[in-house]
Amino acid sequence: MKSIKVLWMAIMALVINVGVAQDLDEVLASHFEAVNQEVLSHSTSMHMVGKSGRMGQEFGFEMWQKRPKMMRMEADVQGQKMIQVYDGEKGYLVAPWTGSLEPQEMGLEQMEQMEQQSDMDGDLWNWKEKGSQLTFEGSEDFEGSEVYVLELIRKNGDEEKIFIDADSYLIIKQVSKTMVQGAEMSMETYMSNYKEANGVVMPYYIETRMGGQIVSTVTLEKVEFDPELDDHLFEKPESPKKQE
Repeated sequence: MKSIKVLWMAIMALVINVGVAQDLDEVLASHFEAVNQEVLSHSTSMHMVGKSGRMGQEFGFEMWQKRPKMMRMEADVQGQKMIQVYDGEKGYLVAPWTGSLEPQEMGLEQMEQMEQQSDMDGDLWNWKEKGSQLTFEGSEDFEGSEVYVLELIRKNGDEEKIFIDADSYLIIKQVSKTMVQGAEMSMETYMSNYKEANGVVMPYYIETRMGGQIVSTVTLEKVEFDPELDDHLFEKPESPKKQE
């Protein structure tokens, strides 16, 4: 009798796991179809222009990305240009507010963030190959709408809950837990105003909150895919002395 009971429990566990896997696969398939992931995955580069709000100030920014994992962002902050570049291996930052225009090499945490941000496909695409764990947590109510909840754990241990609208299959909220200088930081990111850009559906408004307070906003004004981008754009910026 005991062996039959153990066999029955094993069968039930298998059925439950298969059901969860099917739910996860179905949600992912519908999400990828909604954003037109096939077009995105065949795009080799991207260019964005927009505005960002932070601590009551608004500034314009421009961002370039190129596969496999290259990224550059420039922002006008109080009349000075901030530059971030990442070539897939090293990252550099030009931060005028530090009193220097010399490019500084990024630390490990900043490099990890740049590597994550430079992934044009997003966290959910090929998540197994990226060394992440992804589970389907079921559905819940979010401001009167049903959402599917996925839990992602990256290979570095960072956790993220992803809320996908049950009707549109678009991501409308993410809750991230990351380690910053040895302390855990929790952030909520809200995505809205989805539009199509060269066939790819993406949010044109992104709002980040900490402790319930809005800490930053991003409003996209222009998005284009597959522009011609030279790799030199993602190299270490020249120092002011060399330019002179």
